[in-house]
Amino acid sequence: MSRNIPDKIFSLDSFSITQSTNDLLSNEICCLFRIPHEILQIITNFLNISDLQSLSKTCLSFYTFFNDNNFWNYRIHKQFPQSIVQFYTSDIFNKPEVIQVYNEIQQTNFAHSRTESEFDALAITSATHYNDEAIESSHRKMYVSKEDFLNNLEYYQYDKPSDYTKIPFMKLIYFYLIDRKRCAVVDMNVIHRDDQHLVEEFQEDSLTGRIIHLKKVCWLEINGRFEHKIMPGKYEISWRIKCNPGHTQIDGETEFIVVPQHGKLSNYKITQSEFENLILEHKNDWFIIKTGHTIIYEPSIILTAIRNWNIGHWKYDILWDCAELTLIP
Repeated sequence: MSRNIPDKIFSLDSFSITQSTNDLLSNEICCLFRIPHEILQIITNFLNISDLQSLSKTCLSFYTFFNDNNFWNYRIHKQFPQSIVQFYTSDIFNKPEVIQVYNEIQQTNFAHSRTESEFDALAITSATHYNDEAIESSHRKMYVSKEDFLNNLEYYQYDKPSDYTKIPFMKLIYFYLIDRKRCAVVDMNVIHRDDQHLVEEFQEDSLTGRIIHLKKVCWLEINGRFEHKIMPGKYEISWRIKCNPGHTQIDGETEFIVVPQHGKLSNYKITQSEFENLILEHKNDWFIIKTGHTIIYEPSIILTAIRNWNIGHWKYDILWDCAELTLIP
């Protein structure tokens, strides 16, 4: 299904990477390079990515300057907390010695479950091998080799480079850090999607172009997966939602679940009264529900779900936009 992504930016290939030096405006040394490179880096702090892209095409000096690991390493250190800098420039690539241990099967404690589904099976695996006790006993750490990082790397906002080997490694890291990890609800498996119950609609103020409008349904079940594998790290989980005061109704307990292939299960439960308070607070505006965090230990497929069906009351008038993962220290 096609999506309208208004903040899609540009291919990394076109950003001073694979262009021929014959395409540059000038091969002469730019006068700005008479000042120390450290000062020039400080100046670039005031430029956004599009500005850097344009500047990289002006002359060979800027082409070379932006096609260097040192520049992107500096930018990472300048823009991110020290813990994220240390992890993504070094620690993530240090292979741990994992101890093989036997873990007793753990249950998910879902209020709404499908025992035979792929989603619930993966959730049991996550609950069994990535709970706090299992992580501690196995000495498991967040890790990916540089080779696997390159093999699994994909972007949501940026086109995939045609050849990663021609791009500075720290630049690939930087763009992964600033890239959004987003999953549109319209791309999910929405049970009872039709023209009466859960309806796909265009919304100008949607972050993904189209949304799912829950008009009326007794059984609420939305299942999806993020388009690309997610790299190791700690991520905050959020959902973007809009309600209609006076019309929205969602009885019972609603579960917002995220299950990583190699990571910690997150199950955030919202009661009916908590949902009603959110509606009173945000009225007709889009709002973000932050549903906890997950820790991913290896590059992982990420499954996600919204579930509410134990109480067979009708649920009315909720707009679902997207789920998003945000890197946190």
